[in-house]
Amino acid sequence: MSVEPWSLDLIAPRFRVITDNDYAGDPDGLVQLAQELLSPSTETVAVIGTHLRVGDPWGSSDDTAADAVVAAQKIVDLCGLTGKISVLKGAVPPLSNRTTPNDSDGVQAIIREAMRTDTDVPLMVVCGASLTEIASAWLIEPRIAERLTVVWIGGHEHEGLAEVPPEGTDLEYNLHIDPIAGQVVFNDSNLKVWQFARDTYRQVIASRAELYVRMRAHGELGRHLYDSLGKVSNEVAGFGMSTGEVYILGDSPLVLATALMASFQPDTSSSAWITKPCPNILDSGLYEENPAGRDLRVFTRVDSRALLEDLYAKLEMHAAGAR
Repeated sequence: MSVEPWSLDLIAPRFRVITDNDYAGDPDGLVQLAQELLSPSTETVAVIGTHLRVGDPWGSSDDTAADAVVAAQKIVDLCGLTGKISVLKGAVPPLSNRTTPNDSDGVQAIIREAMRTDTDVPLMVVCGASLTEIASAWLIEPRIAERLTVVWIGGHEHEGLAEVPPEGTDLEYNLHIDPIAGQVVFNDSNLKVWQFARDTYRQVIASRAELYVRMRAHGELGRHLYDSLGKVSNEVAGFGMSTGEVYILGDSPLVLATALMASFQPDTSSSAWITKPCPNILDSGLYEENPAGRDLRVFTRVDSRALLEDLYAKLEMHAAGAR
């Protein structure tokens, strides 16, 4: 039986991925999750639904991590992967100090996957919200640092690399969910970290027009994602504010760091980054430079063209049942 050139059957996963996000919050995380799940070059081995900040206006209940599990499971189902991928609840609440982990099913999944000895496929733990889970996993089992890469959407702009946006807070949104976990990962751990800070994740902008034409039109999954984004814009309008005619898909760069690496010598070659000593994170959310810090990859520009075109194509292919 012949196989069509470059079919899904010929694309083997190059990375294992655990995707960790506050899926009950800003639905940009749902878009990232769908694109990751539809990517044949990565094997999503677990999905972790994490908590929002206490009192966060996005939250609709007292257990936002449980809500995140429900929202993520909906995406798994719409991607046709029901029963094939575990959707787990993350740790609650945020860390109380820098030495005491908060355990959870999600934390244990990270440890278990990192410590596997039956595979050589590299493991990426991609975090689109807080760092509670990966910080807790490292506190429980520090050996995971040698066995995975953390990719984080979050953190303040680095001095000399970017300007702070108008009305930008010192405590960037994702760091603010659990500042202590950020300090564990940056200040205390030896984890390998790639960071898309606020100035970089804000670069992934899609207009309402393109989302309407190229997302909403493609099946139940595309419509669900579009409606989830639109609901947020409508809620913001109800507060007397406006999101304009664009949406920032700020969690989607996680796909660039996993599924959309270069063909040969796999790396994030279409985006720009620098390597610098990992700074310490202060209580304020700002950085204290640490010349002796381990290497930190800080992205300065993302390849929005490859990212968004891949998203729309995968939604269209999925809706059409194409491989």
